[in-house]
Amino acid sequence: MFSSNRKKHGFTLIELITVIVILGVVSVGLSGFIRTGMGIYTDVNERDQILGESRFMVERISRELRHAIPNSTRIKSVGNTQCLEFVPTLWVTYYTSLPVLPDTATQSTIIEIGQNKANYQITPQNTLAGVTGDYAFVYPTSNTDIYAAASEKRREILACTEQDASADDDCWTLDDAQHTAILTLDGSFADNSPASRLYFGRDAISYCAYNDGKVYRYQNVIDDIQEVYPSDSTVSRALMAKELTNSQPFKIEEASLTRNGLVNILLEFKRNDELVNYNVEVHIPNVP
Repeated sequence: MFSSNRKKHGFTLIELITVIVILGVVSVGLSGFIRTGMGIYTDVNERDQILGESRFMVERISRELRHAIPNSTRIKSVGNTQCLEFVPTLWVTYYTSLPVLPDTATQSTIIEIGQNKANYQITPQNTLAGVTGDYAFVYPTSNTDIYAAASEKRREILACTEQDASADDDCWTLDDAQHTAILTLDGSFADNSPASRLYFGRDAISYCAYNDGKVYRYQNVIDDIQEVYPSDSTVSRALMAKELTNSQPFKIEEASLTRNGLVNILLEFKRNDELVNYNVEVHIPNVP
């Protein structure tokens, strides 16, 4: 009877305390393990996000700069805002004849553009429709030659037609017997290119870094005075990156007779405790 009654008794206080202590120790260990795992996951996720966003901007600006018209890069800073501007190359061709001052002719014979993979077609100036159109650049040796119309190195394109009158009257279909086209411009150029090279461009691209950590890409007309866009600008723009900690990330080394132009991009991104640094050098061939 004594043995049977004993089996019906509950746990003792010591046993309960022992179990609670053991469970507390185990839960503390598990919570620490879970907390460490969650911390690692959060850090990896933040690092992945900041790497993805920053890598996109670095890749985009590097690709565009590699296709910039030679000597078209320039930098301007106002306060903590810095803007890098350049003119992308839409197409490059060669000319067989070019109007050069003091010649007052306005037509140039160029190699036919043909059906290109980029599907580039010249957009002529149309004043009545408000279309600025594409520009032709010949032998720009400084960014002044690119942006200042007074340098006579940049001319607006008024028309482009086949040289062969029996062809279809455009300059991007390879049906001209001589494979040449006539480019009508708004004036003559100041110089010839040593390589008879002619560049086509349309708009200026600017990357502006602000002290709030954001970097925007702007697209605007080519102008003599470089624009430093305010953070609330209404000009066509796209957000390229956030969390940039250095507000002066761009540096230019001008091209010379013995070396290409160089754009040095120093970017530092920070999100919480995650820090990512980029040091990118983009070479721009000096082949005007």
